[in-house]
Amino acid sequence: MRKEIIGAATLALLVGITGCKSVSVSSTPAGANARSEGQSLGITPATVEVNLFKSQKVSISKDGYASKTINVTFDSPNLINVSLDREFNVKSNPSGADVYVNGEFVGKTPAEAIAMDDSGATILEVRKKGWLPAKMTVKTDTPVDVTLTMEQDGSGRRILDLVPTTDGVTVTSEPIYSDTDIGEHSPNVSSCKKLTNQSQTEFILSFSLLPDGKTLVTSILEELTVKNKTEYRANIWQLNTSIAGAPRKAVTQGDYFDIHPNPSIDGNTLYFSTTRNGRLGIWNLKLNGKGGLRTVTMGNTADYSPALKPNTEHIYYAAVLPGSTAAAYIWNKPSNGGMPEQLTEGASPQWSPDGKKLLYIKGDTKKNKARIWICDADGGNQTQLSVGSGDFNDIDARWSVDGKKIIFSSNRSLLKGKNNYDIYIMDAEGGNLTQLTTNGSHDDKPVFGPDGQTVFFRSNRGLVWDIWTMKINTGK
Repeated sequence: MRKEIIGAATLALLVGITGCKSVSVSSTPAGANARSEGQSLGITPATVEVNLFKSQKVSISKDGYASKTINVTFDSPNLINVSLDREFNVKSNPSGADVYVNGEFVGKTPAEAIAMDDSGATILEVRKKGWLPAKMTVKTDTPVDVTLTMEQDGSGRRILDLVPTTDGVTVTSEPIYSDTDIGEHSPNVSSCKKLTNQSQTEFILSFSLLPDGKTLVTSILEELTVKNKTEYRANIWQLNTSIAGAPRKAVTQGDYFDIHPNPSIDGNTLYFSTTRNGRLGIWNLKLNGKGGLRTVTMGNTADYSPALKPNTEHIYYAAVLPGSTAAAYIWNKPSNGGMPEQLTEGASPQWSPDGKKLLYIKGDTKKNKARIWICDADGGNQTQLSVGSGDFNDIDARWSVDGKKIIFSSNRSLLKGKNNYDIYIMDAEGGNLTQLTTNGSHDDKPVFGPDGQTVFFRSNRGLVWDIWTMKINTGK
């Protein structure tokens, strides 16, 4: 009994010596309510009494902020500051979107009382299938009620490109602007309308018009989902230009990349670039279905963009060494066999109707931006046709039927401070440059129709990549 009394006395003495520790609890922002065990401790900064044998759970709350609870013990520092996160009500347009805070899912819109740090380190994002994600940085001046508006997604929101490799091609994807407005308001063109009706998993790559003036041959890239992986293939199709949305007919089939279709002068043979032998090479086939496929080029280079010279049996094409940073070169080879011959640096060769001049694309000498060049059949008299010192590219140059005009695509125009591709036309000598399309979307790959006024082109207007047609107004 005496030992128990001494023990109790000693304990009492210790408590008496140490006493109760006072801990000051403040908050950011100040003026929050502090409560412990159902009792109010007042407004922060509030004092909390603890000792060796008793801790307190303190709840800090303030309107417009998420509450926090802390455990105050004898070992706690004398001063504690509690930072409260603001609470936001998050809506989206359209509604029903997933809400993410710094990449972590927190609910669906409309969502109320979502706690977020407003120091500038928090990213609020909403996501919904079929729509592009919308995000914002939460700051001190961000209102309590937040509405994020998403833009409708579509294949036209991406531009795909094929990069030659040693064993084929790699598909790259980059985001791109696409306007939901499909109208064309340029005074220089009329009767702008959609010819094809592609799905959201199809991408027009390139196309050419057969000599009959009624049939387009086009390479279409398909995006497939195989065992939860995205895979691609590109085949060539025929379609009737006189009927919008007409059914298409397969020219090639298989899990390859068949691109850059270009017909022979008589329209009986189709030349194209393909990965059927691994790396890109030039092949051909008879459009009547007879004779099968035939290899035209085969070597260490990736060969693409074939073009037939009028009144000859020679094929011209671009070639690049896969994996190399070296520029592409244009080569010439007899279509029925023989050794290739290098002509000049450049790509995308296109012969004038009389076979005397070759159009091609090459970087300018100052900024190495793509420009339109022209040369004689033997590679002489190389002349840069498209000029300008801006950071733009002139690509996809094609001749008019009479050889007097050149139509091409360029991103020399600006949209919202960024270069935007539209269709342009100029004289064969490079003069009288005129912008034809002005829609905010990406317009490229123009091809003249047989009447010299109709133009077929690719566009992502309306959120999908399709082939469109338009008429050039008289005098342009």
